[in-house]
Amino acid sequence: MREILDFFRKRIYEHIIKPIVFSVSPVNEAALGMAIGVFIGLTPTVGIQMWIVFLIWLFSRYILKLRFDLIIGTAVVWISNPFTMFFMYYGFLITGLSVFSFLGFEGIELNYSAFSHQLSQITNNPENSLWEVAVSGFKFLLIDLGLPMLIGSFFYAVPFAIASYFITRILLLQYRTAKAQKMGMDYDTWKQKYERQHIVLPKYSKNVKTKNAKNPIDIHEL
Repeated sequence: MREILDFFRKRIYEHIIKPIVFSVSPVNEAALGMAIGVFIGLTPTVGIQMWIVFLIWLFSRYILKLRFDLIIGTAVVWISNPFTMFFMYYGFLITGLSVFSFLGFEGIELNYSAFSHQLSQITNNPENSLWEVAVSGFKFLLIDLGLPMLIGSFFYAVPFAIASYFITRILLLQYRTAKAQKMGMDYDTWKQKYERQHIVLPKYSKNVKTKNAKNPIDIHEL
């Protein structure tokens, strides 16, 4: 039992605490990365969750012009891991089926033992590559079990994502403020020195000198 607790303690540090503590992103971007990671981690997208976060990052970064910490987002999806996914996904399914039943739709009958056995055969088969696990898991969770699994996951993903944003924002701000005080400076000074900043450079013009240029261009870092 102690070994299991030590395992989870180390993984929680590596996948949740460490990415946040060592992040140099602004507080809002770190908190948003946490929220997106939690949301995707609480959806039945086994095997492709990090790729989904990465695609969301690309879309947000280059289409929406909205930033979030990619490292935090991809690390946090670990909350859906081989030790927790069976309970989580079964909970998603039961919740989704309950919603369907409430709305008057007929659902499938599947107990936890059968669900766990079928999913473990997919994830623990040594002959399956990572891609085969992802494809088989996707088929089982979203095609064989259908829409109830996905609908049920939203009842957990949405509130936990929202809560994780505000909790991360508050705790990280407190942590960085305390860290700044230990270094003998206020938070604004610490932020200017250590947080990743958006570099703004003046727009070059033939008729205007660089230092007096107007209409600065926001140069975003990756």
